[in-house]
Amino acid sequence: MKQEIIKLGKIEIELNELTDFVVKAKKFCYAGGGNEIKLLDGSKLLTFQEGNLYYEDNYDGWYQAPGSELVRWQGPMGQRIWQMGYSGGMESNYFENEELTRETFGFLKQALLGVNAEMPFRGPGIYEDREHGFIYRNNVYRNIVKDGLVGGGDIKRFSGREDIFCQKEKAIVFSQDYTGCLVIPK
Repeated sequence: MKQEIIKLGKIEIELNELTDFVVKAKKFCYAGGGNEIKLLDGSKLLTFQEGNLYYEDNYDGWYQAPGSELVRWQGPMGQRIWQMGYSGGMESNYFENEELTRETFGFLKQALLGVNAEMPFRGPGIYEDREHGFIYRNNVYRNIVKDGLVGGGDIKRFSGREDIFCQKEKAIVFSQDYTGCLVIPK
């Protein structure tokens, strides 16, 4: 892979290093069953640190659980260098179905373990569990152009949507949108 260094204010960071870190942190935290801390506002926080990079995932809710992930330079109070927001969850006609919701989020964690450096946002393009009848799909929107920057396919700027189809329900039971980018200060 080509090495690409980007300047984020006074910090210079190699993008492959950031990408690899985000993938590792995601696999360690929510997808990997990392240690959740319940905050005073009721939301849940998962964290991971390696070297100068610090990651946190903060979300709240059950049937719908919007949240955000961010990477900071040198710890929890350091400069933000990357951020992603996500919003969605179970489709509204399944809000009272706790069993299906538990199964769906269990499957979502399995799918999110497939996050990789080519798509370091959520899970892989497609992931199936034929035994339990779930299919996960992740569509990253390509070719977003703004201010001369092209994104959608890499960690610099991206947007996408994921959903989970349940064979038993013969329907999409979960969907979520996400968007994010590098944080570039003045």
